[in-house]
Amino acid sequence: MKIMSGTALIPGHRIRRRRTASETGASSRMARHGLSLLEVLVSVAIFLGALTAIMQLLNSGQQAEIATRLQTEAMLRCEAKLAEIVSGIEEAASSDQQKFPDDEIGNWQWSVKVGNGSATSLLMITVTVEHLPDGKNPNAAFTLTRYMRDPQLFIDAALSEAGE
Repeated sequence: MKIMSGTALIPGHRIRRRRTASETGASSRMARHGLSLLEVLVSVAIFLGALTAIMQLLNSGQQAEIATRLQTEAMLRCEAKLAEIVSGIEEAASSDQQKFPDDEIGNWQWSVKVGNGSATSLLMITVTVEHLPDGKNPNAAFTLTRYMRDPQLFIDAALSEAGE
């Protein structure tokens, strides 16, 4: 066995030498490891832009969720108030900007308009519920209209029967 420059030669094996970047034709840039400052800055800018877009989407989603909750509560309050009027708990008379007794803050208000319906014995009842956080501009509102028989007709009929 021959020893050449500290390497033992085994019969039938060739010594392979590592090629340098200049011999393989690769640029010196390919041979170095790591990222340049410009590459890091570009990647950070892309990341921050994507993060900003995601935060905007989350904010929009949160605002839509609050608006939907307020609209749903307006619907429920309006249906409940109309049911109170139809059942006789509340008087079927026009009123404006009344506060709900269960609203501690006082942002929810309701209004009722009672008018004549298309027939003589019908009343047209319109209930409007609004959420007024600043007291002026509503950010949620809902209106229901229902026709019902005039309750005074039933009272008059009962009185006339009792008088006979």
